[in-house]
Amino acid sequence: MRRFRLLLLISAASLVVSGVAYGSGFSIFEQGAKATAMGGAFAATADDPTAIFYNVAGIAQLRRAEVNVGGTAINFSNEFRGDANDPFTSGSVGEYRHHTFIPPNAYAVVPFGKNITFGIGTFAAYGLRTNWDDPWIGRFISRDANVKTISVEPALAWQTDDGRLALGIGAEYRRSHIILDRNSGAFNPVTQRIADVASAHLNSDWDNDWGWNVGILFKPTDSWRLGASYRAEMTIDYKGDANFTQIPTGIPFVDAGVKAQLPPNQKINTSINFPATAVGGIAHTMGKWDVEADVTHTTWSRFKTLNINFETTPAANLVRPQNWKDTFSYRLGTNGKVAEHWDLRMGVIYDENPQPTEGVGPLLPDSDREALCFGLGWHNGPFSVDLAEMVLHFKRRSTVVDGVGISSDNFNGTYKTDANLIGFNLGWKF
Repeated sequence: MRRFRLLLLISAASLVVSGVAYGSGFSIFEQGAKATAMGGAFAATADDPTAIFYNVAGIAQLRRAEVNVGGTAINFSNEFRGDANDPFTSGSVGEYRHHTFIPPNAYAVVPFGKNITFGIGTFAAYGLRTNWDDPWIGRFISRDANVKTISVEPALAWQTDDGRLALGIGAEYRRSHIILDRNSGAFNPVTQRIADVASAHLNSDWDNDWGWNVGILFKPTDSWRLGASYRAEMTIDYKGDANFTQIPTGIPFVDAGVKAQLPPNQKINTSINFPATAVGGIAHTMGKWDVEADVTHTTWSRFKTLNINFETTPAANLVRPQNWKDTFSYRLGTNGKVAEHWDLRMGVIYDENPQPTEGVGPLLPDSDREALCFGLGWHNGPFSVDLAEMVLHFKRRSTVVDGVGISSDNFNGTYKTDANLIGFNLGWKF
């Protein structure tokens, strides 16, 4: 038990680091049902109030006051299978507990004159949850991770008199909160097994930062559109509490040894470097159909290392490498006016993941992903309804390379992840 206190503190620090990776690795690009149904290929279309998120210049096209509110219901399924050659994970299976997450979004725009439009939007661009169901062999790495963000963005856009060129700018205020839970184990000399002897609970404050974004929309002809947007990076400095609770084993001398080494509850702080995102798109109108292709670049490489600081026991402070890489995603979407009040939409996505194989684990079993999207839009007078469905498939990801497990957590196996997203938005023009 002599080293137990230090090991538990390091475990808690590692939980913060991994949780950070999780919160950053899973950005939520689905901030409007019309764009989601088009696979997120919307930078050169940007013709509803959700343009505040996708390409702020697009709100200059909106010449009536308009509101748009909705959300995206996200359901994940994940399965872990341990590596047959790993003495710890061999034969083990784990799955997520079922949760439905509904990140909300709401937007409003008001035009002034014939050239300027003001807008304000709120959305949740980052955050998900990995909550593993019991019994879970990976509980010493993570039992539950819950990362939330919410952003508010005022925006302003201007267009030329002929509407061919539009420019926009926005200021994003982002708040974020993290809750993380894991158990810690120790060898029980009576049972000759690893026993759960303590739990670590990390709970941050709601911390914040300001960022900015810009966009441009150019229409060289009536049938061609070019769009680009850039959302700047942010760094949020988190402060919170680390609480350690003993889990009795029922064996007096084991419990006494754990109690003597249990770290004190204390304050903890760290920082998350949220990435910058650049999007470029081109759209073309062919009769009743609009087709758009977008490319998105995300600077995940800002995650070189992360520093975790304990205020009471600074000897346990940790610097952990991340070594993420920048990524691209490729999006293709279409919108067709199939009837007087109805639009039909479809889209496909290929999205690269930023995480090195050795970093894959229960908190972030990330991998390259592919998505198929479709949806409907109904509009009648000032009222509109948009619905979207996305089927998202993650490629299988294993921490075993050439027969050797390389997990930095020494937790080797294969992850299989799929997700289903349903988007909905209601709009009203005044």
